[in-house]
Amino acid sequence: MTSTNTPPQSSEAVSAVLSTRAPSAIGVRRYIIPVGLLLIMTLGYADRVNFSVAAPLILAEFGLTKAAFGWLSSSFNWSYLLLLIPMGALSDRIGTRLILLIFIVVWSLGAGITGMAGSLTLLFVSRLVLGVGESPINPAGNLVVREWAPASERGFFAGMLNTGALVGPAVGSVVAAQLIESFGWRASFFALGGFGVLVGILWFAIYETPERARWLGAEERTFILANREINPEPGRKAVRSMTVLSLLQTKSMWGLIITQGCAVYTNYLFLSFLPLYLVDIRGLKNIGAGWATGVTYGLAAVGSLVIVAISDRWVRRHRDNLVRARRTSLLVTLALALVLLALPWLSSTGLIITAISWVLAFAFAAIALNWALASDLVVDKGSVGRLFALITIGGNALGLAAPIVTGYLIDWTKSYSLPFIIAALLLIVGMGVTAALSRTPLQPARQAGS
Repeated sequence: MTSTNTPPQSSEAVSAVLSTRAPSAIGVRRYIIPVGLLLIMTLGYADRVNFSVAAPLILAEFGLTKAAFGWLSSSFNWSYLLLLIPMGALSDRIGTRLILLIFIVVWSLGAGITGMAGSLTLLFVSRLVLGVGESPINPAGNLVVREWAPASERGFFAGMLNTGALVGPAVGSVVAAQLIESFGWRASFFALGGFGVLVGILWFAIYETPERARWLGAEERTFILANREINPEPGRKAVRSMTVLSLLQTKSMWGLIITQGCAVYTNYLFLSFLPLYLVDIRGLKNIGAGWATGVTYGLAAVGSLVIVAISDRWVRRHRDNLVRARRTSLLVTLALALVLLALPWLSSTGLIITAISWVLAFAFAAIALNWALASDLVVDKGSVGRLFALITIGGNALGLAAPIVTGYLIDWTKSYSLPFIIAALLLIVGMGVTAALSRTPLQPARQAGS
């Protein structure tokens, strides 16, 4: 009599079956992770934009010029930039669960110190502490994306992380404006700092890798683990572990670094000066500028998620050459952000808010797609933290210059036109660099083509 029992399937067979099913049919619990990343990044950027919303009052209280305010805004990035590589390596070593808890508390402390600052020196120190605390966000956050996202969903996961940099200013500027109006600018930093500690504890309570997360179903876990890697080409040799130095010896690494800087420059320009721009040029009051900033970033946040969703759909249709499809999406996204060039010639406040929302949506989508492209190109999983740290350094090396350069140009020209034009030119540079350099796997040249 023939047995009717079905023989057990191998893990490879199970993975093959799961990878052919629609991702939503496997389960949706993994999406808790990008929501958590969105919340963390939202908090970080809410603390950053709080300083910009309070800028008119801080300038008046401390007697600062726009250039001096630009230096203060930029000082956050000095400590942030200095610690990126150590934080990338630390993320690889101790994991993202613990490192994010510790440093969310640290940056919340920095926000509290800002509220207590009675001198320019203490105000400067508070910005440095905030930079220390926020330094692991991008290396650790993108390591979380690498741990959790199936390859075809990396754009969405990275997009959720990066959209927090839009939702943060959208929510933070409105909350800060209301707190400042009701209780003064110092109280806004105390309130946001206290909320940060709660977010850190919540993250620590929920987060684990997909291999260890008890709240994740077995089928969905198998799907994630089966689809995190892009299938290697037949016959490729074993990969070589990549150090910071060996990563920097690849053309793709430099393409990713420079493109990140070109897109992040636009982000930091608006993050530091959008509320002041609305007050100086559009004649809005402080609370009105806060609300207008919130609307602008809110529209940009929605737009950014739509853009990366469209990109992921495009990538899934071109799985035979995922890297080329991702790079094409990135180039188109950077090109569409060049609406920035029209800003100096717009006169309507409504049109300006719409145009800036458009620019920020595409600029942030480009940042997310650049992260996703990096995940596609990396071969050695053990160097992911270092890779993301280097990309973040590229972003902030140019990003830290944006508030300083913008402040001096405004003091010099009494206009925001030249800062906008410079940012647009950098987006064009990013397009050229992506097309020319971000093409091959992040392995030594003699091995990448093996």
